[in-house]
Order: sequence, then C-alpha cells, then structure tokens
Amino acid sequence: MKKLARLTILAALIAPLSALADVAPVNWTQWNDDLSGATKQDNAAITVTYTGDKIGVDYSSNVYGVTSSFTSANVINTPGANGSIKMQGGNSTINNFHFSSAVINPYFAIFSLGQGGAGDVTSSASLDFTMPFTILSSGAGLWGGGTFLANGNSIVGNEGNGTLQFIGSFTDISFVTPRQEKYYGVTVGLAQVSAVPEPGTYAMLLAGLGLMGLALYRRKSL
Repeated sequence: MKKLARLTILAALIAPLSALADVAPVNWTQWNDDLSGATKQDNAAITVTYTGDKIGVDYSSNVYGVTSSFTSANVINTPGANGSIKMQGGNSTINNFHFSSAVINPYFAIFSLGQGGAGDVTSSASLDFTMPFTILSSGAGLWGGGTFLANGNSIVGNEGNGTLQFIGSFTDISFVTPRQEKYYGVTVGLAQVSAVPEPGTYAMLLAGLGLMGLALYRRKSL
C-alpha cells in the first residue's frame, strides 16, 4: 500500500515536469511584403527586415506541404502561409535578414533550392552563409527533390527542402546566392527559449507537492 502511494506521488510530480518539456511551435515570420515582417520570441515582438535578391513573397502553404521535410524534434510546425522571400540568385548580392533586437537560436526554412536532376551540378543551387548552421531536417517538397548537402557554411540543394538552425545570439543572418535558377524561397522563425509553464502546470505541481506533504505527515503520525 505504501509503495502504491509513493508511485502515485511520483506520477503527480512527473506530470507537470513533462508539461514543461513540451516543444513550443516556431513563430515563423509573418511577411507584410518582401521588405518586412513580424515574429516574436518569449512574447517580445520582433520586426524582421530583408534586403537583397528578391522577386516577391510566396504565400502558398503547399510549398511546405511535405511537412516531414521541414519538421523535427525541435520544429513541430512549418511556415505555412506566413510567406517566404522568393529569390533567383546568380549574383554576389549580400542577402540579409535583420532582427530588431538580438534573437536566440533562429530557424531558417528553405524550399525548392536548385532544380531537379539529382547529381547534376549545373542544376544545383546554394546559399553561402557567413556563419555555421545545423541541418534539422530535409527531404522532398512540392516538386519532388531531396536532401541538402552541407559544404562548410554553404547549403547545396538539387530541389532541396528543409530547415536549418543557427546556434547563438544574432541580429543578422547574411548569405549570398551565387547560382541562378527559376526561384526558391526562404524565411526565418523563432522559438520560445525560456520555459513559461501554463497555469494548469503550476496547479499540477502544487497538487503533487501537497500529496508529498500529506504522505510525510501521515508517515510521522504512525
């Protein structure tokens, strides 16, 4: 009986801790146009501005339709219809996403980087960044394709799709797109970095502590 009571108390304490560990959705930038958009991190509003190569904004959600290519253990949602900056590349223009205040560990989604013909170097395209990144996910997209190839601080794709992450604190993400193609799209997003429990989580935690206190009291009374 005592063992069962201890297990009940343990379960009551673990439940709220598990809730704290839930992954929050990424706040993908909501683009107003191909110049600026809005996102947030830890409830702080962040304005994102873009300068560089561009041919407009793609608000189609179907470019992120193969969700498994853009999601992972850390990213549970795609940019959807929030918009992505469309570009063609083929120049030495420095492309830059600027955040109105420093952000932590930003995400970077890419769709349709390069054109088909896997293994055909002439149909690949790349984004050459000024800082290292981690590939969180990659795979097929609306027009097929496949995974990315990382080459130093460059990401190369033959119709590549996926999500990257930059680890650290940033106010800018800069890159060049030296190879031209019809178009590809990119966007940035942020996730909550400080754990902010829901009111219900606090209630469960207090209930668990209450059960523990009651058990200790009863044990001393015996």
